Amino acid sequence: MYIGDYLGRREIYSPDKLAIIDAGKTPEWRLTYRQMNERANKLANYFKSIGIGKGNRVAIFARDGIEHLDTFFACAKLGAIHTALNWRLHWREAVGIIENTTPKVMIYSDDFKSTIAEIENATRNTQYETRNYLHLEGDGTPGSQHFETALQSSTNSSVTCESLEAEDIAALIFTGGTTGLAKAAQVSHRMIAWNTLNTVVHDVTHNDVYLNVFPMFHTGGLFVYTLPQVIFGGTTILIRQFDPALVLTLIEREKVTIFGGVPTMYQAMTQAPNWAQADLSSLRFCTSGGAPLPVPLVEKYTREKNIRF
Repeated sequence: MYIGDYLGRREIYSPDKLAIIDAGKTPEWRLTYRQMNERANKLANYFKSIGIGKGNRVAIFARDGIEHLDTFFACAKLGAIHTALNWRLHWREAVGIIENTTPKVMIYSDDFKSTIAEIENATRNTQYETRNYLHLEGDGTPGSQHFETALQSSTNSSVTCESLEAEDIAALIFTGGTTGLAKAAQVSHRMIAWNTLNTVVHDVTHNDVYLNVFPMFHTGGLFVYTLPQVIFGGTTILIRQFDPALVLTLIEREKVTIFGGVPTMYQAMTQAPNWAQADLSSLRFCTSGGAPLPVPLVEKYTREKNIRF
């Protein structure tokens, strides 16, 4: 149940299998399981060099991309806790989360640079101050280091946490909470392992291609199919955020076999300019959550695209 070891095992079983397509990058990144595990090892060693270890929180404030998985698996190898923040939060709300979780590292994308600057200013010289900042692109805030440079400059040696147990926390996922203040739901290594086993009932295999459109600060983006796909050895496609026309294009081009969304996403896809000509025949099934899926919408997908929900 040690999640940090799963990526290493997958490198042994299928090193050259395509693991991730990051379609949010220009040009796209296509990474094998060997490359994924190498990135996780390097990032884990970098984290270790700056004092990150078991139980420490590592925050990420960024739209979807490979860096979320880099960070998750690097943390899992060390026994650290992956802490993905909702980038829709106002900086004052984010400060509240920082005060509750006290991350030792903050990873962020350039489009949220101003938010990060506000967080830095609000927590500087306090017990909640984050000492290490890593930016994904651009110049970053003063003193911030470039994520990819830090990762690539580190060593590709195996990292493990011998004292880690199944009930130790692997990630924090934030809820709205009854008071309106975000609360951290603790997700253990055991919970992630069982989630993966329960996904087997959907008949997910290493031959599947999954397109993720959920934000990776949400359980839907990180846990529902994305991590099971990595553990099973399938291929996962990431995009920065939901774009109905792009989704239809990627399903056809990459022969996506599994797709999950919420009803508003499915409705938006039917209104995209390329809906009529989109070939979705590769899809084995779609799943829907978050709200009831209207019967007329199900019927439209069945009638026009022969899709099974």
